Amino acid sequence: MKKIFICTIIGTALLFSSCKVEKPVEPVKTITVSGQGSVNLKPDLLSIRFSVKNTEWIVNTAIDKNASNTEKAISKIKEAGVDETDISTFDYKITQDANGKYIVTNTIAVLIRNSELIGNVINGAIINGAISLIDYKYLISDKTTALRQARTLAIQDAKDTASLYAGASGCLLDSVMDIKENGNYTTFRPFFKNNDQTFSNPFQLEEGEITITAGVTITYALVN
Repeated sequence: MKKIFICTIIGTALLFSSCKVEKPVEPVKTITVSGQGSVNLKPDLLSIRFSVKNTEWIVNTAIDKNASNTEKAISKIKEAGVDETDISTFDYKITQDANGKYIVTNTIAVLIRNSELIGNVINGAIINGAISLIDYKYLISDKTTALRQARTLAIQDAKDTASLYAGASGCLLDSVMDIKENGNYTTFRPFFKNNDQTFSNPFQLEEGEITITAGVTITYALVN
């Protein structure tokens, strides 16, 4: 009888241990929102590109003239006050037109750090070798700081939106579950004051403005 009693106790213990119920984990409530932030800045740099082109029946003549015109244009750009390290040439090409003439072209790229130099740089290059201004772009020297500010504003915008929606549903924001950047971009307005692209002297950037925009998508956990 003693052995049977012991077995009964052990069996009862196993029965109770196997009846433990695990409480199901409640799913975490979340909310996903997007935010956007923008920073407006005055540009402090200007990148411009000039085209140099010469057409001749003899290829060596076209090459020599192109080299001479490029050198004269660069010389005038330097005289206007641009440092040599901010001047470069690229996209050198030799082709032939339908009549068989040789066409030699290349591009002069200039980075202007002082807006007061713009008029003299453009006039000097066009009058002395370059045939046209083919491209221009506003730039800022410290884009990293501006982009950081735009991202901060985007995150705050997303948080404000999430707080509004959460409050309307009777919840509060908890921790950030996920965050990703939707990309960033830069926009700017032309520096030409008139559409005729008249290069007045001095030439200013007074009307130019750069806008740097960043976007984010954030998922927050919610608590009741």
